[in-house]
Amino acid sequence: MAGGELRLFVSVPPPPRLAGRLAELAPGLESGRWTLSPADPQDLHCTLHFLGATPARVVDDLKRELGALCHARRAFDLPAGGLGCFPDEDRPRVLWAGLGDPHGRLQELFEASRGVLNAYRLFELREALVPHLTLARVERLAADWDPRILRALAPQWRDLGSYPVERLQLMRSLPPGGGGPRYEALADLPLA
Repeated sequence: MAGGELRLFVSVPPPPRLAGRLAELAPGLESGRWTLSPADPQDLHCTLHFLGATPARVVDDLKRELGALCHARRAFDLPAGGLGCFPDEDRPRVLWAGLGDPHGRLQELFEASRGVLNAYRLFELREALVPHLTLARVERLAADWDPRILRALAPQWRDLGSYPVERLQLMRSLPPGGGGPRYEALADLPLA
């Protein structure tokens, strides 16, 4: 890849079955109490690290080093379930489906990949992992918003099934517009 910068992130893609289940449940989030901008089902992912503007010259190195990290780890499953929001229920801006990490395997993958990325001294990475899939952005809340609306939706999101962690992806954010997916996979990095 020649010069320039790319907006990159490292993610774990969801299995198609889970993406389909989320697409089935998404219409149930609609309400007159908020206006949502739903995530495109093709764009669903669990972000491990947002790298931001990255020199194109390091992409091949990132692929190689993250690929080696993945090769040294076995695939595993996470339980998917729960409905939450950022920053809080009183003023939600983002709705998400949760991922559990009962054995700390995703956390270990997060920390190991963070170590690889920190060696570049290019990225300002988050310290903590909040495993989730962004479902929608909240564009508008009604003046009489009541958090009980969100709590009432939660039971149908409790158990969404299994989320196999079989690979990482090095992803590129695409420029706005175009009407298609907002992201492009630059590398598919399978776990052993």
